[in-house]
Amino acid sequence: MKQRRSAILEYLSTHGQATVQELCDLFDVSMVTMRQDLSFLEKEGYLHRTHGGATLLELENISHRLSINHEKKVEIARMAASLVEDGETVLLESGSANALLARELSGRRVQMAVANLFVARQVKHGDLARVVVIGGVYQPDSESLVGAMARQNIATTFFTKAFVGVDGFTVQTGFTNRDMERAEIAANIVKRCPRTFIVADSSKFGTTGMARICGVDDVAGVITDRGLPEAMVGVVRASKAELYLA
Repeated sequence: MKQRRSAILEYLSTHGQATVQELCDLFDVSMVTMRQDLSFLEKEGYLHRTHGGATLLELENISHRLSINHEKKVEIARMAASLVEDGETVLLESGSANALLARELSGRRVQMAVANLFVARQVKHGDLARVVVIGGVYQPDSESLVGAMARQNIATTFFTKAFVGVDGFTVQTGFTNRDMERAEIAANIVKRCPRTFIVADSSKFGTTGMARICGVDDVAGVITDRGLPEAMVGVVRASKAELYLA
């Protein structure tokens, strides 16, 4: 994605909405160019076009969260994709980094089991990747699939690696999620797959969600960006998990 388009997303993640003229003035481009940028970003599922401008979605919507720290998340997704071999079956839980990971893997001969419909939709008609959706109770805001059916399907699905998104991590709490039902699904994935990787940008470290998923020693690796505070770098490197800095 062009650097300007990423910068537009970062601006909207801070301000929520903006007019086309406001964005033209900010980025010193023509109305035609800006409308092309906004149309591209809308088509990719990052924002909604409005009359004379653009707006992001609600906080819990992945389309909104994709815009926050977007470039860092792209690099995290690329790092995660580099750990996947052609022919593998991998499980992607939820979160904006996993949505970008699905896009990275969509052109490769891999099979993805996914627990989120937004993540599933990143694979388009004609892509090489195959998607298997884990069933369950649908959460409209996050588009995650949770509940007993999701847990049962995860228990009977075979995958070689799993990638889990989180909302927070501290030494005291471990990895956490704001939503208890999603945290339960993520915890089941970690227990099911010894090669589970956490995918999260560095802003998640030092914050705490409502429900615990697992500890850092429970996962094979942590994939994040180089903005990770040095103290957290030490915590992860002192654990059993491998640290990957994108």
